[in-house]
Amino acid sequence: MNDQRLERNLQSVGMTCFVRYFHEFASRSLPNDAVAGILLERERYTEHSCRSRVSHARSIINAGRAQRALGMIAVADRLCLGVRKQAEALAKEISGR
Repeated sequence: MNDQRLERNLQSVGMTCFVRYFHEFASRSLPNDAVAGILLERERYTEHSCRSRVSHARSIINAGRAQRALGMIAVADRLCLGVRKQAEALAKEISGR
């Protein structure tokens, strides 16, 4: 996945959503439907949007681009500081794996 495709997939997920639900997206023990159900329950997304977000987020992670995505989020001007800091912490967490 090149950077342009990464940016597009990240837009489809939403940067805040990617960070907020990163562990769920990255969990191999949770099937796509279960993660979509979590989003549906906690957020005001449609069912279709939930499935789409899960698919795009997992494609980023499966392509090995999570570190880069979190780095992009950590420096995104439009996001609140809390989300950027959380993205930075997640990036550090996965780099230690």
